[in-house]
Amino acid sequence: MEQRESGFRFFFYLIGFSAIFLAFIYTSVFSYQQYASLRAELTTASSNNDIQLRTAMAMRAAVRERAILLWQMTLLETPEERKQLFNTFYSQGSEYHKSRLTLLNTDLDHPEQIIITKLDKEAANRAPELRTFSELLNNNRVQDFRSELGKVLKDKTTIAGLLDRFISLQQAQNEEIWQDSSHKMEVLLSKLIVRMVLIILGGFLFAVYVMATTSKQNKLIRIANQELRHLACHDNLTGLPNRRFLLHQLDIVLAAAKRKQHKVAIIFIDLDDFKPINDTYGHDIGDQCLQDISNRISKVIRGSDMLGRLGGDEFLLILSEIESSTQAIAVIQKILTIINEDIPIESSTANLSASIGLYIYALEDINAEEAITLADKAMYQAKKMGKNQFYII
Repeated sequence: MEQRESGFRFFFYLIGFSAIFLAFIYTSVFSYQQYASLRAELTTASSNNDIQLRTAMAMRAAVRERAILLWQMTLLETPEERKQLFNTFYSQGSEYHKSRLTLLNTDLDHPEQIIITKLDKEAANRAPELRTFSELLNNNRVQDFRSELGKVLKDKTTIAGLLDRFISLQQAQNEEIWQDSSHKMEVLLSKLIVRMVLIILGGFLFAVYVMATTSKQNKLIRIANQELRHLACHDNLTGLPNRRFLLHQLDIVLAAAKRKQHKVAIIFIDLDDFKPINDTYGHDIGDQCLQDISNRISKVIRGSDMLGRLGGDEFLLILSEIESSTQAIAVIQKILTIINEDIPIESSTANLSASIGLYIYALEDINAEEAITLADKAMYQAKKMGKNQFYII
């Protein structure tokens, strides 16, 4: 009798262990698949949105530069002088259309398609007026261009406004993706805990095993959350903070500087003639160069300074709590020196340079976006001066 009961208990424990084990295996695999699917979905959506945001910002920059060039051409007195700027004007147009094609190749949702359709329609409708104005500039038929310039700049403002709407939509979508992913992760965690509790209720003898497994799963989920936060705030290639995170941190730094009466240096770094590296050696080598440059710059700055990648071959460096511009200039000179050092590429080497713009924040009433824009303008001045140097605004 006792032997029969012992066998029954053994059989019961075996069934109980098998049921709990199978339940645990099913829960672990199913949760991991959900997490993997969520992460793949977030990575795909973030990558698509990042491309759309970068291309839209490039189009916006091209529109801005073309408007500035038109204004500059009206200030010149002869068609010959104006023609010197027309090459740059048409080059910016090419950049605009190249970025537009890249944007059209991404996965556009319905609201985005509406904006792009409207943008193309507005550009097509306003093209004849721009063409007429260009002919006036070339033929010097009138001396006072203010009326015609006002119309053309108004057209540019309309197109820029549509691009700003698209950029705002992308930023909102990025925030939506993060919030949605966080919500789904919370739901996933809740379901996992419920399942684990049900498994624990299967028997006291398996409680320690179930509790240890739950702890392990919670740790994996915390790590997953950290990875998701890192992906949302950092550049995938260099591991540096991305534009979104830089803007957030710069707002905090500027607010602290205003409160403590300190200066802040915003340094905009753009690599000169980087495109030939990609064209000659391929994008993999280009990516290695960007990683090498980011590592070099990181070695010559303070631990309290923040280096980030804005996109492409553009970097931003924030020097907080500096005494004067001399401090920032010393850092810039170090950066120019290390960027000029040869970069090993396969069996050869490449030599790069950079144009750097410096803006010193001295308690002005501006936000992070405006501060970066000022540093960007200073960088363009450095390029106009001949590259491989810096300009202070």
